[in-house]
Amino acid sequence: RTTRVDRGPVGGALRTVARVSVDETRVRRVNVKVPGYVERVFVDFVGKPVRKGQPLFAMYSPEVLAAENEFLIASRAQSPGMVAASRRKLELWDVPEAELQRLERDGTAARAVTFVSPASGVITRKELVEGTRLEAGAMPYEVVDLSTVWVLAEVYETELRFISPGLPARLTLSAFPGKHFDGRMDL
Repeated sequence: RTTRVDRGPVGGALRTVARVSVDETRVRRVNVKVPGYVERVFVDFVGKPVRKGQPLFAMYSPEVLAAENEFLIASRAQSPGMVAASRRKLELWDVPEAELQRLERDGTAARAVTFVSPASGVITRKELVEGTRLEAGAMPYEVVDLSTVWVLAEVYETELRFISPGLPARLTLSAFPGKHFDGRMDL
């Protein structure tokens, strides 16, 4: 039997191996901008899920304590320019807004400031315990949002012609037999 030749899409599937990786655009590193001493750890192990704004650790910092007292002195002297400058310094050091509001409301400097998670996700790195001295620039935590991940597939050069951005992709994992995850290709 013969038939006329037509141009059109050819069906089929391309099978390959891949590895699951974090979406690098969803990684947040918590760093401290002033030196201090960790007084309390609230998130104490890698793998723990956290929410944005959840307390991570409390730190005593002589510099932050001095800046808070500076803010209070400027407030009592009713110097709007100094109050704004002192508040801005604390904001640049990542002192949480809740702590700044407490400072304004109560009028007392706190010995330790509680630092919070900048994003929701899972702790993938923890570099502190109670009593640790942190230097400015230290990164005590890494938070990764795992709600979206990358799947990095390996394709032979001869098969590149069969893939293009936007094509559907299906991932199966031996860890989840019978279950599949659908996505789209991106180059």
